[in-house]
Amino acid sequence: MPTVFIKLGFDNKVLCEKSFRNIYLNEVPVGFNLGLNLNYYRGLHVSCIEKLEVKVDGEILPEHLYLFCINGKKFSISQLKDLYAEFWGIKNTANLEIYNNGLSEGEHDVELTLHFRSPYMKFAPRFYGTIDSSSRKKMTLLTNKQEVHIQ
Repeated sequence: MPTVFIKLGFDNKVLCEKSFRNIYLNEVPVGFNLGLNLNYYRGLHVSCIEKLEVKVDGEILPEHLYLFCINGKKFSISQLKDLYAEFWGIKNTANLEIYNNGLSEGEHDVELTLHFRSPYMKFAPRFYGTIDSSSRKKMTLLTNKQEVHIQ
């Protein structure tokens, strides 16, 4: 249970523009990829993620459409709380695949809400400091030449 929110700086580094592209299946867009970086000074276990939400152009995308991809593995958002052995290092980019039929080409207003508890700031049993690593950025969807195709 969170007790204190700390808003971190460098939120312009959280959303990774070079990973923002549509995902295709048989030449048809089925979703898009969003790269995420930590702006915390330490890595953390994926189970520390308390909230993960994405808005694109003002529309909240439901979490059942997300797959959180890290260390070569993909997880639903509901699985994150149990991933004690999965570590997100500060130099690793995690990917969030969102299966919403893709996005139109061009610029989009992307807003990420990312809250995680810091296992290093324990105040009492089950009471941890919570870090707000949220970010908002205007991002341009990469062109077809750089898009991901899934088999």
